[in-house]
Amino acid sequence: MQMTLPPFTSAEEAEMAFYRAFEANDLEAMMAVWDDAEDIVCIHPMGPALNGRSTVIDSWREILSGGVAMRFSLEKVQIYTTDNLSIHLLNEHIDVASGNRVAPMSATNIFRLSAQGWHMVSHHASPNPGTQTAKTNPLLH
Repeated sequence: MQMTLPPFTSAEEAEMAFYRAFEANDLEAMMAVWDDAEDIVCIHPMGPALNGRSTVIDSWREILSGGVAMRFSLEKVQIYTTDNLSIHLLNEHIDVASGNRVAPMSATNIFRLSAQGWHMVSHHASPNPGTQTAKTNPLLH
């Protein structure tokens, strides 16, 4: 599957598009955030490493087809950036439509700069029940 990717001008812009697509259950917008290369990897909470674009697309298709409405508040922990790579460590605080808040997730998002702009090459999220939910920045609300 070859698609034209939007030119995200920063890793932060690509990251915000990732969470907006997640909140909207929008597979096309989600995959537009991801790099159009075969070396991408995604690790969903408690899951195995999913390697390659078609495997990552299939995983997001399954997740987003559930139609569960979620809202994310993000707490930035650390960002490391070079000329063409940006690694974001953050805490995801997730509210689901039922009014419940799931345990906070620790996430690592990695973005790479190419001629087409910044795009995600890796997302890894895992439960972090020890994280407090007090100090969040609602980046997407």
